[in-house]
Amino acid sequence: MTPAGDLAVVRRAGRIAAIQASVALALVLLVVGGVMFTVYVRAQNRQIDAELQTLAMSADDANDPPPDMELALRDNNGAVSTSDGGQPGVALLSGGTGFGDIHSDGRHYRALVVDRPEGRVVAMMDLAPFHTGRNRLLMSVAFAELAGILASVAVVVLFTRRSVRPLAQALALQRGFVADASHELRAPLTVLHTRAQLLARRAGSADGEAIRAEADALVADTRALSDIVDDLLASATMTAGDTPRDRVDLASVAADVQHSLAPYAEALGVTLRFEMPDEPDSFDVIGSRAALRRAFTALVDNALGHEHSGGAVEMRLSRQGPMIRAEIADDGVGIDADTMATLFTRFARGAEHTTRAGRQSYGIGLALVREIAHAHGGEVSVESTPGVGSTFTLSLPAAQRD
Repeated sequence: MTPAGDLAVVRRAGRIAAIQASVALALVLLVVGGVMFTVYVRAQNRQIDAELQTLAMSADDANDPPPDMELALRDNNGAVSTSDGGQPGVALLSGGTGFGDIHSDGRHYRALVVDRPEGRVVAMMDLAPFHTGRNRLLMSVAFAELAGILASVAVVVLFTRRSVRPLAQALALQRGFVADASHELRAPLTVLHTRAQLLARRAGSADGEAIRAEADALVADTRALSDIVDDLLASATMTAGDTPRDRVDLASVAADVQHSLAPYAEALGVTLRFEMPDEPDSFDVIGSRAALRRAFTALVDNALGHEHSGGAVEMRLSRQGPMIRAEIADDGVGIDADTMATLFTRFARGAEHTTRAGRQSYGIGLALVREIAHAHGGEVSVESTPGVGSTFTLSLPAAQRD
């Protein structure tokens, strides 16, 4: 699966989690709102029943009932009296006792019929104000539910994204490590393959010294490959600022890289040159020898990939004040301005500029060089002219003299 596919899966999982959490919160809010409305309605009903009971037991006549309440009375002689709006209750004077509901002229009444020693009483309450209050509460609850659901969705989405982000970053780091390992191991394996071919060709010769020298070089390259694997595993610590604090001779590193890659360059028809400086001790830096060898190897490998057959790649060391400059120069195809803008960006590719047919570019090597340079307190830069060649400069702070 591609990194984009992995990221899509993580994002889809985040969206599903956000939807599930939002639905759960919405259901909780709906339940809470329903419970609140039910409690409110029951409280209203108890209030209505209590007021009807009070009125029915205390009313002496049908005149002046409390607001929104009506009365209908019948004494023991059969005489009926009602309040101004109490006519709907007359029909209940001949029915059973207890609570009931009356609908008349589009109005809804709650009624209580009681028998008293002086006669029968029907107390009624107009429920319109209570219905208005309920509707108002229902609208308020609905609005609060909607606002709460939208707010919960926003919060859940935000926290889900934040919780998924570390997973996406870990996935990207994993992909980056695999890509880095693949790139860094490709060049040393190519060198090993070249040396193995040379050793196989000379196996039938009588020159034992040459065969022994090639075998020793093969063993050395295998050891260097092991160092690269170890350094890849420690790369996260290195970039975090815990670079090994060893004293490293850059001249020795450059010589090792030249010796290791020379057969590979020769197989490409390219001359790889490095002249040991007169004062090698003056090119010491503090850092990781394996990481710096990686940087030199990546720069030389990049130069070989842009060099034509019959050309030359040179490694040069110089010192400018407190900085040591390592230059890797080629006279190959050069780099155009558009590629220069993204040259040190991870996964930026410039395969169209290589002279090596079939060479696949992963856009990782130069990005790793920059990471190594920054981890050692230095910088990497490039000067190039299309059709003329390129010069990469690795600048590192020199170690203090003992």
